[in-house]
Amino acid sequence: MARHKICRDFARTGTCSFRNCKFQHVNDPGRRDDDRTKRVARPKRPELSDSEKQFRSWKDTLTTDSCSTRPGRARMENFFRDARQFLEVDAGVMQGVIRELAGEKGLEHIRELVEQKFPKAESKAKETAFRSQVLPLLETVSHPNVLSSLILEQAVGTIFNVLFGIDGRRAALLLSSICDVLSNTSNDEIVVEWLEVSLLVFAKIVDLNSTAFVQDALKDQANRFQQIFLQMTESGMASSLHHSRNLLDHLLRRLEIGSLLPSAPANDNFKCEPKCTATFTLHRETPGGRHDNDHADIVKIAIMPTLEEIQSSRVEYLPVNDPGQWHVGGLDGLLDRNFRLLREDTIGQLRDAIHQELKGPQRLGPRISQVRTHVYPHAKIEQIDFDKFLGFQFKVQFPQLPSVSEMSTKDRENWWQLSKRLQSGALVCLIMNGRNGMAVVFCIVVDNQIRSSKQKKDDADRESKNGASLWTDPKKASVKLTLVDTKPGMVGTILNKVLNKREFSVVEFPGILLAGFEPTLRALKKMKENRELPFLDILIPNSDSGPVDIPPPLYALRTGFRFNLRCLMNNETDLYIQANEPVDIECLQRNSNLDKAQAKALVHSLQHRIGLIQGPPGTGKSYTGVALIRVLLANKKQGKTNLGPVLCVTYTNHALDQLLEALIDKGVTSQIIRIGSQSKSDQLRLLNLRHIAKDAEKTKGEREDQYRLHCEMEECETEFSTLKINQDLLATHLISHLHEFYPHHYSGLFGKDEEGWQMVRKGKPNDVIRRWVQAGEPGDVIRPVDVLMSLNPSQLLRKEREALYQIWTKEVIKLVHDKATQLCSTHHRAKANFDNVRNEVDLRCLAKADVIGVTTSGLARNLNMLRKLQSKVVICEEAGEVLEAHLLTALLPSVEHAILIGDHLQLRPQVQNYELSRENPRGGEKYSLDVSLFERLVESQSAMGLGLPFSTLETQRRMHPSIAQLVRDTLYPQIEDAEFVSSYPKVVGMRRRLFWLDHREPEADAANTSVLATSHWNEYEVRMTMAVVNHLVRQGKYQSGEIAVLTPYLGQLHRLRQLFSQYFTVTLGERDADQLESAGFEARETVVKTPARATLLQTLRVATIDNFQGEEAKVVVISLVRSNSQNRCGFLRTSNRINVLLSRAQHGMYIIGNSETSTHVPMWAQVIDILRQSGNIGSQLELHYPQKEAVVFAASIVFLAAMLVSKSAIRSCFTTPCTAHSRALVRAKGVLIRASSGAVILALLG
Repeated sequence: MARHKICRDFARTGTCSFRNCKFQHVNDPGRRDDDRTKRVARPKRPELSDSEKQFRSWKDTLTTDSCSTRPGRARMENFFRDARQFLEVDAGVMQGVIRELAGEKGLEHIRELVEQKFPKAESKAKETAFRSQVLPLLETVSHPNVLSSLILEQAVGTIFNVLFGIDGRRAALLLSSICDVLSNTSNDEIVVEWLEVSLLVFAKIVDLNSTAFVQDALKDQANRFQQIFLQMTESGMASSLHHSRNLLDHLLRRLEIGSLLPSAPANDNFKCEPKCTATFTLHRETPGGRHDNDHADIVKIAIMPTLEEIQSSRVEYLPVNDPGQWHVGGLDGLLDRNFRLLREDTIGQLRDAIHQELKGPQRLGPRISQVRTHVYPHAKIEQIDFDKFLGFQFKVQFPQLPSVSEMSTKDRENWWQLSKRLQSGALVCLIMNGRNGMAVVFCIVVDNQIRSSKQKKDDADRESKNGASLWTDPKKASVKLTLVDTKPGMVGTILNKVLNKREFSVVEFPGILLAGFEPTLRALKKMKENRELPFLDILIPNSDSGPVDIPPPLYALRTGFRFNLRCLMNNETDLYIQANEPVDIECLQRNSNLDKAQAKALVHSLQHRIGLIQGPPGTGKSYTGVALIRVLLANKKQGKTNLGPVLCVTYTNHALDQLLEALIDKGVTSQIIRIGSQSKSDQLRLLNLRHIAKDAEKTKGEREDQYRLHCEMEECETEFSTLKINQDLLATHLISHLHEFYPHHYSGLFGKDEEGWQMVRKGKPNDVIRRWVQAGEPGDVIRPVDVLMSLNPSQLLRKEREALYQIWTKEVIKLVHDKATQLCSTHHRAKANFDNVRNEVDLRCLAKADVIGVTTSGLARNLNMLRKLQSKVVICEEAGEVLEAHLLTALLPSVEHAILIGDHLQLRPQVQNYELSRENPRGGEKYSLDVSLFERLVESQSAMGLGLPFSTLETQRRMHPSIAQLVRDTLYPQIEDAEFVSSYPKVVGMRRRLFWLDHREPEADAANTSVLATSHWNEYEVRMTMAVVNHLVRQGKYQSGEIAVLTPYLGQLHRLRQLFSQYFTVTLGERDADQLESAGFEARETVVKTPARATLLQTLRVATIDNFQGEEAKVVVISLVRSNSQNRCGFLRTSNRINVLLSRAQHGMYIIGNSETSTHVPMWAQVIDILRQSGNIGSQLELHYPQKEAVVFAASIVFLAAMLVSKSAIRSCFTTPCTAHSRALVRAKGVLIRASSGAVILALLG
C-alpha cells in the first residue's frame, strides 16, 4: 500500500529518528523558505580524538593494501607496530584492533608475514623483520588484556588457528625462523625478552589447538627452544630466565616431551610411591566400565549423574589419600582425586537419594544417602515457556500437599514461604517413566517474578494463566523450572512428556545449590584438559620426605625487583626485602606495630612462592593479612612488573567483610571491589561489583554486541512462540506440513479435482483429514510407503490412510521438536555471549581495583570470569576451612604468589558425606576429603603431606590467661598472652570467669547410635543455658553481641533458638540458618513475648561451633548436649572442634555438660584435669551480686530466674513467691544454681 502521509519529523528537520518509518520522507511544500533556516540543526558528532583518528587510518590500510597483490614492507612494518601501540589506548580500540586482525584482511597480513616475508628473509634481514614486524605481532596477540578478554575469545582463537596452520606447519615455520633469530642474537637483555614472548605465543598455539601434541614438527621446535634455553642458562643468564623456564615447562608438559632442564619437576606420569609407613594395600578396581558415566579421564565424566549411573549398584572409584594407589599420577592424579571426591560429596549424595527413591522405602540398597529430600508425586508438565533471558522453561503442576490444602490462601502462602521449599535456585530432579523407559532430568526452580517481555503486565488473565504459584490453588501447586543441561536430548525429553501426558515425580534437594559446586567441578575438568596449575612442582605429592625449598614468587625474581617495607615503618625509613636475601627482622619489629612472630611471618610469606601462616586463636591472623596487603600494594608496580589486583579469598562472608573493612579503617586502600551480595557491611555497600559496574561505560563494540545478541535472544523467543508448542501440534502444523512436503496429497485433500473444480470440504482442515482417515475402504494389506506416496489420497484403504497419518504425525512432531531444540541451542550460545559482554565490563572494573574480595562460593560462581583476571597474588584467609578443590581453582592461571593464612589445628573444611571425612573412624581417613590444602602442605605424616615450612603467630590477644591455658597446655605450647588480657574485668554476676557445670542428665534419644545424627539435643541443658544467660543479661552490663551461646548440634541450636526467641531477639548466622533449613528444622521466628529489661539491645548470638570460628564474644555459654551411658561425644571427639569451642571467649566461659561422657577423649581429659586443679568444675555454679545492689536487685533476679527456669522450682525452695522475695532480701548476696535431678533449684547461701 502506498504511503500517502508525510513524515512530520522529516518535513520539519530533514531527518527521521524511526528506522522503519511508515510515512513519506519529503520536504513540506507548504513551508516557507525562511522556515527552512529555522530548521533544528542536527547535533554535531563529538570530534574524534587523535588516537581514534589514527586507529581509523590504520583500519583503512587493510582495504588499501588489499588492492595490491602484496603489501609493501614499510607499510606492513607500520601495520603491526601501530597495532601493538593501539592496545594501550583504551579497551574499545584494543577490541577493534583484534577484531580487524581476526578479519579476512588482517589474517591475510598475518599469513603474508609468517609464510613469506619473515621465513624467506636473509639472516640479517630476518632479525630486522622479527624486531619490526614479528615481535609487534607476537606482543599484540599475547597481550595480557587481549588474552584476558571474554568477548575477544573467538577472535583470538581465530588468529592462533591461523598461526597454527594445517597440521601445525605454519606454526613450525614461524617458530623455526624465531629460533634462528634467537640463536644469532648477541644482545643478552633483548634475547631474554624475545624468548619470553615467543614461548608465550608458542604455549598459546599449543593450548588452543587440541591436535598440537601429536605434531612432530612442533615437538622439534620445542626441543630447539629447550636447547636455546640451556645455552642461555650456561652462559650465566639463568637469573633472568625464570618466566621463560615456567613457560617452557608448561610447553614441554603439554607436548609430552621429557624435560632436559636442570632441577626439572618430576614427570607427571610418574606414580608417586607412598612414604615409609607400613600399610596393607588392598586391590582397587580402576575407573571405567561400571556404567555409561564411569571413565578413566575426568574430562569425559558428566557432572550430573546419568540414569545408568543412578541405577548402578557398583561402588564408584574414589581415589584414596595415598598417591601410590592412584590410577594416574602427577598433576592428572591430583586433579582426578579432587574432582572425584568433590563430586561424590555433592553429586554422589543426590545420586544415592534418587537411587533410594527408585528402589522404594521397602527396598533399600547398599547406597544410603545422607541428603534429605522432598518428593512431590503425580506431577505433570502444564505449559512450555520461552524467555529471552532465561530461555527454555516449563511449568510443572502437582497436587497440593495434604497438610496445607485445607488452609486459607494466606496461611498456605505463609507455610510455603516459611518452609523455603521450591524457592528460586532450588535443585530438583524429575523422575519420568515413558514408552522409551525411565528418564531423570535435573532442573532449577525459576524465579516466578521474571516474566517474558511478550507478556503484558496489564493482562491479568494471561498473567494468572502463565504464572506458577505454590499456594494460590488449594488443590494444586505449580512451579516453573529450567533445565540444568540444555542439550537437545533433555529438551526433547520434556517436549515428549508434554505429548504423552504421563505423570512423574519431582524430587527436591533442600539447601543444595548447584552454583555451590558445579563451577568448581567444571573448572577442575578444564584444568585437567589444559594441564594448567600454578606451583605445579610444589603442590603435587611426591615421595621425597626431605625438606622442601620453596622459591620466591616469579615476579620477585625479575631483575631489580624488591619489596620496600617503608609503609610499615613507624620511623618512615626504607627496609628492603629481596629474593633469597636475609632481612633484619628485629629492625622491622622495633620500628613497626608487628610483634616478632608477625614480622617473621610477613617476611617469610613475601620471600616464598607459597607463604603459609598458622594463626592460633586470637593471635592476629587478620592483622598480619592487612599488613601483607599494605606491603603488596605499596610495591604493586615496579618497572615492567605489575602485580594487578590482590585477590582476597575467605570461607565466610563475615571474615571477608572484616578483612575489607580493616583495609579501609587502617587507610590501606579504598580501591576495593567486593564480589557477592551477602555482605552485611554498610561500609562496603558502595564497593560491591554490581554497584560499581552499573556506572561503567561500555565500548562501542560491546554496545553493538549487546544489541545484536539481545536481538538474537528476542528473535529466539519470537520464533519459539510461533511453534505454538502448548497447542495441538497437528492442528497447528499438519496442514502446512502437507502443503510443503506432500503437495500431491494436499492437493488431493484440499485442491481441485481432475476437471479443475475446487472441492468443497465441510469443517476445519483437521476435521477433513480426520474424516478422510476414517472413510477409507477396509482392507488388511498395506502397500509400501513409496507406493502410498504416489497414489491419490482417495484411493487409499483405511489402514493405509492410518499408516500414512501416523507417518505425518511423527514427522510434524519431529520437525517442531527439532526446531525447538535448535532454538534452545541458539539461545544458549547467544545468552553466553551476552553474559560475556557484562563480564567484560566487570573485568575492566576489577582490573582497576587494588583489592578484590570474594568468598570461596562466590569465586566458584564467578570462576569463568575470574580466571581471566591478571592477578599475580592471591591471599586466602581461613585457609584451613577451605576444601582443596576450591583452593586449587582459586589459583588462577596468572597467579605467581599465594599466601595461605589459617590454622590446621582448628576446624577442617565441612563435607556433606561423612564417609569421606577424616573424622569418620570407620574408614573415612583413607579419603580425608576434609583435609585442606593448607593442612596437607604443612603436615608431613600422611602420604600426601608435604611438610612445607610455615610461620606460626605466637601472641594471643583474645582470651584471659585462665581460658587460654586450656588450649596452650593441650595444643599450642608456644603461645603467649598479651599483657592486657590479664587485666580483663570479671564476669558481672558470676563468682568465677571459667566454670564447667557438670551434670548427669541424659540427652534426648540417648540410645541413638548413629554417627550421622545432627539432631541431638538435651532438654536439661536447654533450661540450664537459659537460666545462665538470663542471669547474665539481667546484670545490665553486656551489649549486643557480647554474649554468645554455642552448641555442637543443630537440634540443640533449634531448641535454644526457639526458647531464647521468646525473650530476646536472636541473631543466627547465615550458615547456621541454611543448615537448620537443610536439616528440616522450621526457621520461623518467634515473637518476643517478654523483652529482657537490660542493655543487651535485645540481641543474643546463638551458633553452632562449626560456624563460629573466627569470631569471639566477651562471655560464651556452651551446651555440650551429649550425655549417655555409652560415652559417645560425637562431633566433640576431635581436637580441632574442641579447640574452637574453648577459644571463643574473652572474659568468661561457662560449659554445661556431662564430663563423664567426654573424659575418654584425650584432649577433653586434659581440659577436665586443668579445670579440676583450679576448682573450675562442679555441679554448682556460683552467682555474685554487688553489695550495694543486694537489697533491691538480687531478690528480683532470684525470683525471675526461678520463674524462667522452672515454675516448680519456686515450690521446691520456697513456700510462696513473697517468702522467696523476703528471704532474698535478708540473706547473703551469693546464689547457687544447683544441677540436680528434676527441676533446676535456686538455693540461697547462708
